[in-house]
Amino acid sequence: MRKVWRRSMITFAYCLVGSAPFAQKGTLNGTVTGAGEPLQAVTVTAGANNVLTDKRGWFSLSLDAGFYTFIISHAGYKTVAQEVKITSSDTQTLHFRLAPAEEMSEVVVLGSRSSVQRTYLQTPVPVDVIAAKQLTQTGQPSLTQMLNFAAPSFNASRPLINEPVTLRGLNPDQLLILVNGTRRHNMAYVNPGGVRGILGRGAVANDLNAIPFSAIEKIEILRDGASAQYGSDAIAGVINIQLKKQTNETSVQLHTGQFYKGDGKSVTAGLNTGFSLFRKGFLNISADFRYNNPTHRGGEYWGTVYTDNKTVDDSIVRARGFNRKAVSNAGSSKQTSGGLSLNGGYPVSANTELFWTAMVSSRKTIFTSGFIFPKNTTRINPELFPDGFSALPHHNSRDASGIAGARGRLKNNWHWEYSTAYGINHDRYAINNTNNPSQYFTMGKLAPTSFYTGTLVYGQLTNSINLSKQLSLKPEQVVNVSAGAEWRREYFITKEGEEGSWKNYFPQGRKVGGSTGLIVTPESAVNESRNVAGTFVEIESEYKNRLLLNLAGRYEYYSDYGGNLAGKLAARYKITNKFSIRGSINNGFRAPSLQQRYFASTNKNTAPVGGVLIPVTVGLFPNNSEVARAIGIPTLQAERSVNGSGGATATITSHIRLTVDAYWIQIKNRIVLSGMFDRTKSRDIHDLLSRYPDVDRVQFFANAINTRTHGLDMVLNGNWKFKSVNLFAMLAGNWNQTRLFGDIQTAGKLKMDSLNTNTLFSRGERGKLEQGQPPSKVILSLHVETSRFGVIIRNTWFGKTAIVSDSLDRSLDESFSPKILTDVSFHYTPMPWLRVTAGANNILNIYPDHISNARNTMEGQHIYPLEASPFGFNGGYYFITFQIKLPPVQGKG
Repeated sequence: MRKVWRRSMITFAYCLVGSAPFAQKGTLNGTVTGAGEPLQAVTVTAGANNVLTDKRGWFSLSLDAGFYTFIISHAGYKTVAQEVKITSSDTQTLHFRLAPAEEMSEVVVLGSRSSVQRTYLQTPVPVDVIAAKQLTQTGQPSLTQMLNFAAPSFNASRPLINEPVTLRGLNPDQLLILVNGTRRHNMAYVNPGGVRGILGRGAVANDLNAIPFSAIEKIEILRDGASAQYGSDAIAGVINIQLKKQTNETSVQLHTGQFYKGDGKSVTAGLNTGFSLFRKGFLNISADFRYNNPTHRGGEYWGTVYTDNKTVDDSIVRARGFNRKAVSNAGSSKQTSGGLSLNGGYPVSANTELFWTAMVSSRKTIFTSGFIFPKNTTRINPELFPDGFSALPHHNSRDASGIAGARGRLKNNWHWEYSTAYGINHDRYAINNTNNPSQYFTMGKLAPTSFYTGTLVYGQLTNSINLSKQLSLKPEQVVNVSAGAEWRREYFITKEGEEGSWKNYFPQGRKVGGSTGLIVTPESAVNESRNVAGTFVEIESEYKNRLLLNLAGRYEYYSDYGGNLAGKLAARYKITNKFSIRGSINNGFRAPSLQQRYFASTNKNTAPVGGVLIPVTVGLFPNNSEVARAIGIPTLQAERSVNGSGGATATITSHIRLTVDAYWIQIKNRIVLSGMFDRTKSRDIHDLLSRYPDVDRVQFFANAINTRTHGLDMVLNGNWKFKSVNLFAMLAGNWNQTRLFGDIQTAGKLKMDSLNTNTLFSRGERGKLEQGQPPSKVILSLHVETSRFGVIIRNTWFGKTAIVSDSLDRSLDESFSPKILTDVSFHYTPMPWLRVTAGANNILNIYPDHISNARNTMEGQHIYPLEASPFGFNGGYYFITFQIKLPPVQGKG
């Protein structure tokens, strides 16, 4: 009996001691897929341990407790490294997706908060991925125009001050801009529209050109409503600009070109360099400079100059040698800009990394305003400008932004990220070659001809925290859970111009007071702010690598408008590994911007009346002003949207890929800038403006309309290799239509009569919205290259546009036929560190149709439709670009 007991104790002790080491081990199981299929013979390495996946893509490792860096590598695929914590007696299951090495530029981080990497063919919503190299190949001098000729659903107008951009035909402020996944601020500037560009009239402008192009790695364009994921402004979609991170590489890009007519010379220069920080982190630095000369594409003015009597006027014109060709201001502006960018990151531990981004930029724009003729005696000091004048407004835009934060992983494999971002835009306005007419009586020829007219400032501080975790409920099902919160403070300030820019020094003298251009008066200066808080939850589940579901919800609260709940459901199903269908439905919300609530100004310029440009002073009054309330302008409300989309992706062959997506967007209470209420056509308006004797017309921001937009996006990509020759092809198109529905809001207290309408959105404004942007845009590009030589041919189709008159005279309505612009460029790489590209955009020198109705030319000043020219009217542009790679920069450590 004792022997049996002794043997039992020995056996127990042996088992206890022998099993002790195994009790400290954990197990990691996983699968590896690539191109939608399990990958066999993938090498999985963890420290000194490695294993190969089987034919199911499956692997299993038993490891001692601790932290490991798992490295998953396979020939032809991008290597993935991931930190994993192994705990004793614990089993984890992870799923890895490897992207083909040549497709890494197509990996998408936009559209989902999960950490899973997917290419644009695998996402449940459409995303374009455009590398910086593709943008450079367009030969365009600015980032917005590069995107305009690279993405069909993207539009950029060419007005005087900046180039606001739109997506799927909506407004600029319905498109959210991110930098490295963090919300970017808008401009302080409000797009006035008018006769110089129609994209987003009354919208707060975005400004992609303030971001140094040499800093950009790639751009992702999410073509779907994303308010539930990224915030209220993302009704049309999201653009995410990913900045470069590379080290030990320095590149220089030089570009110069000009239009066929010999004007509009453009010079751009960019520098990018990067180096490692103590062999762990990185710092990437970029600097850009851009200069553009103006262009002139106006006609010859045939109206009267000095007096309304044509016969008498012609004799005076001949006697004084007045140049009728110098009247028009049609063309592009003179611009000089520069920018600097810093992008960096540094791991402070195995589980925590610091990151930061900083940008500054400055742009000066000088343009020519409408001509003031000497016959307009109330607008001119005859001792200064006996032959009239064209004022030269100066717009100085300074922009600064910074992002700082940290990201890492907790012990329970929750990934976290915290960031603080601040951005400010400072727009200063001044004007030269002008006058304050009322100073004629007090100063005569000694009166000043230059004025500072005001400053607009917009700032935004954003703090956000995001959490995400990948869960494996079953070997064949992966669930990603994400959550986060954001707090944002916004402020808007307008500063009055100098006294001479707005004051009437002699009211009884029958001359108006103030200079021309945009003017901020003491009465319209404001300093307003608000707080915005939001939180979101997103759950994404993928089952058997076939069905992908994404469900997101977000609640936001505005201190001046209250709360809103936005939701989104998106799905993708792989019918086969090469063909998938996808779709989404979501709702959105956009509160009026601070600029739309509080911006007020006086603008003295010219406007068309009966086919003739006359000087007018337009007062923009806030929505909550006494004037607005007196005529019954409804209080501003938030825009609310519903967005649905559906489509398919296909790998037709190993060389050809296709995506097709249809969409439908409904927006209620859309915020627009109203039409003009003219004091000469309404006694009510005249009486209301008794305190503003120099103001001829007034307008307001209002929720005037409801719209429905529907369309179709298609992108077909192909690439082939024939020995040493590579061929790349793309056919992409967007077909889009926006229409109003429901009643248009009215000024409820304003009577309607034969001379005046109380509508807040005129027939002409409706025409700009529905027909100002082309309903179709198609891009066909071919790129053939060898190791040294290459040629790119790109054709871009812009569909029909139209202008619609405010009057009931339908004969003034005009349409303009579709046009195809052809771009051709050749590149040569004589040495590994140098590439030279030369070519021409719009090589066939295509212009829009001429205006056919003389009454629409503003007495000959305008040849082309300023409001309906999606590609401008500057003609052909030839250029040469040098791309240089310099020797590596050695970093510290």
